[in-house]
Amino acid sequence: MKFNYFHDKQNRFGVQNVTRALSGGLIKIAPKLSLTIGKKLLLNPFGKRQYAFNELEADEVINLETSLGKAHISLFGEGQKLVIVSHGWADNSSGFETMIINLLSQGFKVAAIDHIAHGKSAGKQTHLLNFIETLNATVEYFEQREHHIHAIVAHSMGAVATLNLPEDKLANKKLILIATPIHFFELMFEKVSKAGISTKLLTHVLENIGAEFNRQWQSLCLSQHTSKLSEHIHFIHDEQDKYASYQNVSDYLQTHKSPLFTTQGLGHRRLLGDTKVIQHITQVITT
Repeated sequence: MKFNYFHDKQNRFGVQNVTRALSGGLIKIAPKLSLTIGKKLLLNPFGKRQYAFNELEADEVINLETSLGKAHISLFGEGQKLVIVSHGWADNSSGFETMIINLLSQGFKVAAIDHIAHGKSAGKQTHLLNFIETLNATVEYFEQREHHIHAIVAHSMGAVATLNLPEDKLANKKLILIATPIHFFELMFEKVSKAGISTKLLTHVLENIGAEFNRQWQSLCLSQHTSKLSEHIHFIHDEQDKYASYQNVSDYLQTHKSPLFTTQGLGHRRLLGDTKVIQHITQVITT
């Protein structure tokens, strides 16, 4: 079973009230079993695992070890300045192809991540803490090899993971955060409830993952990371994004210096390949 937090066509699991009661009650009766079921149900992204870039071929492939398996990183270009791109839930690095081509034409080297349980990476389950772990490992990998990481471009859940990186990993880098779901966990709970699943099950899963990483899941909320915001962190968001509220982003940045570039009618994902968006990203990165 796969669950997509960024899609309207969500399966309803039977009669909602019944399934909600069963999934909630199972936690008390059989906590280990409920955890297994919860992880399989809620941490399994609905995304294409097999893909190919249409116009690109990686110059190098790197496989980084994470707690959930090996993450696949495609490396493009020969430039001295590196841009890391990080996709969102149920996506893969091919969504950045047009943007990567543009960045290569500007002389950048690009590292494109497939997160665990996405694209060509290992695993069937993942979560936000593993997104953070993989992104952190990617930054460390290139810094240890004395690559100059000039920028990180991240979409959706990848953007949430980026802002959760330690401050020293964000220093001296430009960040472009696209279609960021500011109230990420509220969105998760809303989608789970609408699907007729007890939110207690999601809480149970989140608490278990947090314990594994020795970090409370509430600490990942972007409201806890406003101190990191600066003029070097750029947000891009569409006013008609159905999954990540534009109003939430606007409110989030109201008293902070981070600039917001607004689009119309591109929704949550189409802005990744939009010419004006890519031009804006290029301008931000090269300025």
